Amino acid sequence: MSDIRPRRFPTGPRPAGPSRRTAVTGLLVLAVGTLTACGSTQDEGNSAEALGAAKGSSSQYLQPGNRALTPTLKGTTLDGEHVDIASMRGDVVVINVWGSWCAPCRKEAPELRKLAEKTEPQGVRFLGIDIRDNKTAAKAFERNFGITYPSIYDPDGRTVTGFKQLAPRAVPTTYVLDKQGRVAALSIGPLTYRDFHPIIEDVARERP
Repeated sequence: MSDIRPRRFPTGPRPAGPSRRTAVTGLLVLAVGTLTACGSTQDEGNSAEALGAAKGSSSQYLQPGNRALTPTLKGTTLDGEHVDIASMRGDVVVINVWGSWCAPCRKEAPELRKLAEKTEPQGVRFLGIDIRDNKTAAKAFERNFGITYPSIYDPDGRTVTGFKQLAPRAVPTTYVLDKQGRVAALSIGPLTYRDFHPIIEDVARERP
């Protein structure tokens, strides 16, 4: 597999590191702490960098030697079904942290729907984590944007804090897990189909 350089979207400035490894490490360090709600429900505790991640977008690919195993992730979906990330081991899984109240989430929803439509037939699985939301608004969001993959309902944010050092501080945040259940790529802020589709395809082509 060819080396993929970090993709930077033009919608918002992000500080550039001296190397991919440094940039990725910076993102993971940035992720420690309290979740920033898309421009924030906890403004006083947010760093400017975390707020910037919610406004723009930065996408990173991690080489296999730099990947961390995904912590336990399970819960109940908006439709009342139990889901456990452990049962998805062996598949590439795209995890999107979102909320119906989040303007950037609405911006990226059509992009995610397109990504799912194009890659799910290839065996890629999608899972949302709906945070700080109510079911009525969340289900309306899914209907309006044609989202058909399941989402864990996480109104108090406990599910995402289970990610520990990988916990997102910006909404939306998207992870791509490789077939071994490790975080192979992540996007902070609203992603685009054009920029994120090649990342998913490259992870899917990797051998377990």
